[in-house]
Amino acid sequence: MYETEPYGITYDRLRLDKNVRRLVEAHNIRTVLELPADGAKAMPSIYSLAFGMCGCDIHLFNPKEQGLAVWERLGMRDRVTVHEGQTTDTGLDSDSFDLVWNFVSVGFDPRFPQIIQEMARLSRRHVMTVHCNGFNIGYPWHRFLHRIFRLEWNHGETAYFFPRKVRQTYRDSGMEPVDFGLFDMPPWPDPPGFRDIRLHLNGGNDVESKIWTAPIEDVYATGRVPKRLRALSKVEDLPIPNLVRFPFSHLFYILGRVR
Repeated sequence: MYETEPYGITYDRLRLDKNVRRLVEAHNIRTVLELPADGAKAMPSIYSLAFGMCGCDIHLFNPKEQGLAVWERLGMRDRVTVHEGQTTDTGLDSDSFDLVWNFVSVGFDPRFPQIIQEMARLSRRHVMTVHCNGFNIGYPWHRFLHRIFRLEWNHGETAYFFPRKVRQTYRDSGMEPVDFGLFDMPPWPDPPGFRDIRLHLNGGNDVESKIWTAPIEDVYATGRVPKRLRALSKVEDLPIPNLVRFPFSHLFYILGRVR
């Protein structure tokens, strides 16, 4: 099955990239492990591209070939080291990376606390996870769609859709949360509905069963960002208070410092 990431996913990636560039500079990040290198209804193993564009050494845990092919086409495959194993017991050396991070998928895993502990063990500085925002106006709509279509809820423990629970898990793992950000704030809710239900009815989160096209690859290759996404970014870059950002932002991140 062929699947092209829509504009919303490309915008996700662009806004993530903006945060990545800021964090790399602020915290002098040079070595990055994405654990695991999954995809959230999108092409897997390319969320760390922004770190690669910043010149970081990239380590991908359990990456997928489709994603590695993108790194190859963009001329950055030599910056990537591949690791494989169990996410809760990687077998990698402690204190090996400046940053260990994940985009959304660990928040869906019932072993989230154990994975966070492993991430903290592997990092000598920081851990970061990105999560779906449970305060987004689309979240109750998403739950409603699952009920009306009688779809199993396969998005994990919903407590991790909320920053307070994630921060507590970080503290329980011996880390101190030091940074928080809301991002990806288009005018539509998350998820809009039609694509989400179609994907659920045709395999859901099984990204490996699909042959993906990711427009972000062309953005990196050409440096050209679609006009509508540039316009959305200009709005999101305004000094909007978090009280307003919470109901519209699709995602949030928490950065923890290893004690």
